Amino acid sequence: MGMRRTGREEREQGEEQTDGLRVYSGDDDEYEDEDDEGGDLFEIGQVCDICQKEDGRVGLDPTCRGSYDGNPILLCFSCAPAELAKAWAGVEGVSAIVEPFGEYGAHYYYRIDEMPAYQFVREDTEAISWLQLTIGDACARCGEQSHHAWLPRDTVDARLPEGEPVFRNLDRDLDHLCNNCAAAALAETYASLELPLITVELPRGAMGVMMPTGE
Repeated sequence: MGMRRTGREEREQGEEQTDGLRVYSGDDDEYEDEDDEGGDLFEIGQVCDICQKEDGRVGLDPTCRGSYDGNPILLCFSCAPAELAKAWAGVEGVSAIVEPFGEYGAHYYYRIDEMPAYQFVREDTEAISWLQLTIGDACARCGEQSHHAWLPRDTVDARLPEGEPVFRNLDRDLDHLCNNCAAAALAETYASLELPLITVELPRGAMGVMMPTGE
């Protein structure tokens, strides 16, 4: 299927998810999704919130599906580099970033402690946890201290299966990036995909992984 559960579907199945650290119920006010607001956060055809001229192509959701404070913003490809750099400047902790690829219309962030609830198997959680212990050396692009490991598309099973190992080929040298260079790399990649719209999030919390997802 290649899709991690989010929003309403996650809540509806919340009571059955006892292997994760976070369980949602139907009246959980802390987990609001776009369906409860009467529609998606972003829609194809809306103009960029910054320039008000070009079509919005990158929907930035710093709330991570309603879990954190922040204001979602829709960006065109021209405005995305500068606005992503601003957003990533305040990112704390470390993360692994899987390069977005294919037709996956979202790039979501999953904290390490949330991964079991999203059907990541133990091997994947342990692999990402170990990988993040290696981050902190010089950024591969600018030499500043790194905070993120960049995982090329060949480090994951392109099907993104649930309940099966997803990660592979992690036992090799991988580029580590600082916040600014991670934002620049993502802006370049989002534009190269040429998707009509991709919804993206920010790393939140101490450790986690950004993964492509969608139908």
